[in-house]
Amino acid sequence: MENETLQLFVVGINYKTSTVSEREILQINRKEISSALNYFNSRKEVEGVVIVSTCNRLEFYLTLKQDAQPFTVVNDFFFEKKKISIKQKQNLFYIYSDTEVALHLFKVITGLDSMLLGEYQVQGQIKEAYSLACSQKSADKILHKLFHAAFRVGKNVRSKTKIGSGKQSLSGVAFQIIKEKIRKEDVITIVGVNQNTKIIAEKLHNHGFMHLICVNRTLYKAEELAEKYNGLAFDLDNLHEPLIISKCIFSCTGSADYIINSDILNHSYSKSRNPSLIVDMAVPRDINPDGINKEIEIIDLEGLKKYLNVQKSDIENDIPLANKIISDEVKIFEVWNESQKDDYLGVFAEKVESIRLQLLDETKLQVSEEELLLLDKFSRSLLHRMKSTITQTMLLNNELQEK
Repeated sequence: MENETLQLFVVGINYKTSTVSEREILQINRKEISSALNYFNSRKEVEGVVIVSTCNRLEFYLTLKQDAQPFTVVNDFFFEKKKISIKQKQNLFYIYSDTEVALHLFKVITGLDSMLLGEYQVQGQIKEAYSLACSQKSADKILHKLFHAAFRVGKNVRSKTKIGSGKQSLSGVAFQIIKEKIRKEDVITIVGVNQNTKIIAEKLHNHGFMHLICVNRTLYKAEELAEKYNGLAFDLDNLHEPLIISKCIFSCTGSADYIINSDILNHSYSKSRNPSLIVDMAVPRDINPDGINKEIEIIDLEGLKKYLNVQKSDIENDIPLANKIISDEVKIFEVWNESQKDDYLGVFAEKVESIRLQLLDETKLQVSEEELLLLDKFSRSLLHRMKSTITQTMLLNNELQEK
C-alpha cells in the first residue's frame, strides 16, 4: 500500500472530556488490549494501531487507508467487542489527524496534558502501550516513527525543564491526602498489586506508616508486596477481615466490575467505625458508592482534582520551553511524514529540517520575535523551492538518460 493512501489519526476520551463514570464503561484493561489490537489488525482499512489505556484516558492511535472514518472504526470495535454503541457519546471524544496527532501525543507523554502537570507515570504507560502493539505486530511504519519521536520528546522535556523533575504522580497526590487524614499508627489496606499500589505502599512505609495490609485476587502477589513492607496479606475473598481494622482503604485494580459494595463497608463501619477514608483510583471504579454510609469519605479520580494544589510556579515557568521542544519535534515529524512521498529527497528531509530548526534556534537571540517568525517562514519557503528545483532537475536528468 502506497504511503500517500494512509492517514494518521487519534480517537480518544480523557478526564477533560468526560467523567469517571462516562469513561469506566468504555475502559479496556491490560488483559483485553491484545484482543483489541487483534480486532483492529483484522480490519482491512486499518494499517496500524496502538491503544493507550490509563485511568485518565483511552486513546486509539490509528493509521488508516484512504477514506476510512476513524470514529466509525472505533465505534465498530466497541459495538462488536463490548456490545456498546458510542455514536451518542461522540461529543465525549476528540479526533485529531496527521501532525495534530503528533502534537497531542507529545503533550501527553511530557505530562502537559495530564490532570497533574508533569505526571511522570504516563511516559511508562505509553511505552507499555507501544510495546504491546509491537508484540502484536500492530504498529506500522508511521506509528513506529511517531512513538519513537514521542519518547525522544519526553526525554528532552524532562532533562531540559523542571516538568516531571519531581516525579509527580496521582499516587503521590493520593499519598498526601492519606498522610493528612490518617495517623501513622492506623491500619491501611491496599487493594491491588500494580505500579500505583506499589508507589503508595513505598511512600507510606517510608513515611512511618507501618501497619499495611495488602489484598489481591491472587494471594501470592499480595504476599510479595506485604513481605516487602512487613505487612499482612489477604485475598479478595477474605477482604472483610482487613476492612474491619483498617482506617483507610486505597484501591486500584484492573477489575471490570465493582469489588467492594455498600453491604460489606456499612457492616464493617457499624462494628468498628472503620474504614473512615477510601481512595479509589481505579477506572472502572473498584468501590460502588451507592448506599455507603455518609460518614465514610470516598475520594475517586474526580475527587482528586480538588487536591491538586501542587507547587506549580517553577514548573509552569518551563512550559514555554517544553512547548518549543514539542513544536520543533512536530515540525520534524511533519516533514518526515510528507517526505515519504518523495523518492528523491525523502531520505534527507528529516535531517535538513533538524538543521533548519537548529539554525533558527541559534539566531533567536540576535533578532526580535517578529523577525524570527519571518526567518522561519523564509527558510521554509527556501527549502520548499530548492526541493522543487532539485526534484525537477533529477527527473529531467532521468528522462535524458532514458533517451
